[in-house]
Amino acid sequence: MPIQELDEMEKLLGETTDCFEDTMKQLFDEDPEIFKGHSTQAHWNAQVSYAGDEFQEALKALVEKFEVRLLQGEFA
Repeated sequence: MPIQELDEMEKLLGETTDCFEDTMKQLFDEDPEIFKGHSTQAHWNAQVSYAGDEFQEALKALVEKFEVRLLQGEFA
């Protein structure tokens, strides 16, 4: 079973994604003026959610990449 599918790793990747999304959503709360004219808060939150999905998939792929490299002995 790939390491990114283990319960603990999935939990950590999920927590990291949640932190990323929360931080990005805070940008709107902290400085809504930078979004004026091109994004509403609802639109921004939807974008952050889509980005979070891709972010989590990229994290999983990165974990898999390093797992494979370790299994192939690249760090010996």
